[in-house]
Amino acid sequence: MKVHGRKERDTSPTSAARAPSLEASWRGLALLCAAGALAAAGAGCHHADAAQEQAAVATPKVHVETAPVTEQVVPKLLTITGVLEANMRTDLSANAQGRVVRTFVERGDHVKAGQLLAQLDARAAVLTQAEAVANAQSVSDTLKNLRADCERYKKLLERGAITQQEFDKQTTSCATQSSSEEAARTRAAEAAQTLNDAAIRAPFTGVIGERFVSVGDYVHADTRVATVLVDDPLRLQLTVPEPSIGFVKEGLSVSFETVSRPGKTFVATVKYLGREVRQNTRDLVVEAVCDNADHALLPGMFVTAHLRVGEETVPVVPKKAIVRVDTSDTVFVVVAGRLEQRVIQSGQAVGDFVAALDGVKKDEKVVVNPSAQTVDGAETE
Repeated sequence: MKVHGRKERDTSPTSAARAPSLEASWRGLALLCAAGALAAAGAGCHHADAAQEQAAVATPKVHVETAPVTEQVVPKLLTITGVLEANMRTDLSANAQGRVVRTFVERGDHVKAGQLLAQLDARAAVLTQAEAVANAQSVSDTLKNLRADCERYKKLLERGAITQQEFDKQTTSCATQSSSEEAARTRAAEAAQTLNDAAIRAPFTGVIGERFVSVGDYVHADTRVATVLVDDPLRLQLTVPEPSIGFVKEGLSVSFETVSRPGKTFVATVKYLGREVRQNTRDLVVEAVCDNADHALLPGMFVTAHLRVGEETVPVVPKKAIVRVDTSDTVFVVVAGRLEQRVIQSGQAVGDFVAALDGVKKDEKVVVNPSAQTVDGAETE
């Protein structure tokens, strides 16, 4: 009897025998696939090893010229930062008041002592001076007449023609007029100085660092007009740590570099030494003087300075062995028949050699005049 919508289960002996056979077939197929995968992997590894062996055979050995790392006695240097300053510098003020009617300099101009930098409106000063001079002349003429009268009164007193009281009155008038004359001369001199101050001049020979006023500006006595500075020679201000103060003396040579002139070394000579160690920073302010005839250096530049504070024995490498990579110095060292590129800390140059303060040791072999084939990891002949 059949039931619609439902399939009867097959319980015949044939069906039971067929199930194990299918399971065995699937297991055999899985084993075959695994074996194929292992074979393929083995073949891949074989090909990879063959490629590596072929690459190793194809890579040629590099012929290099080497030199041993030696040691030399070099100056022991204290490296500190410093700043360049003008030998003389002033923010020149007007020392007068009035409107600027003309300027004569621009930033960077070289000027002589007394050279005119700016001119103020001097019309009122001219009138004031003329009035003061005229008044001084009038007082002087009056005093001249009074002195003549005093001489006559003196003679009259000697003859008894006048009384002592009359004579004293006249001489008092002469003395008072003398004071008036002195005051009038002082006012005339002040008026002349005011007129002179309307012409603003350079106080010393130097260069214009900045001009602060333009035509039409109204200035007062304390208004800054221009910065004037001396840029040859320059002063190098350094701060020497307390433990190294004993090595710094007047006349000591100081070498330094600036980021604006890479590869160039400048020299200064210590001239001014402070007489007090600063409490907060435990250092001494020292100033060295350097020539700047070509005006390559500018006040305000930061520098890296080197002060000699003794001697030391350090490894040195030939200059021709150094390879510049970005901002670092490197050398190629031969280690067990292969090249190893190392970063070194370059120090003082000694002839054709450079002190290597870090990175190499004595008796190691470095490559001289490395070529394009000289690369890290390369095998040497």
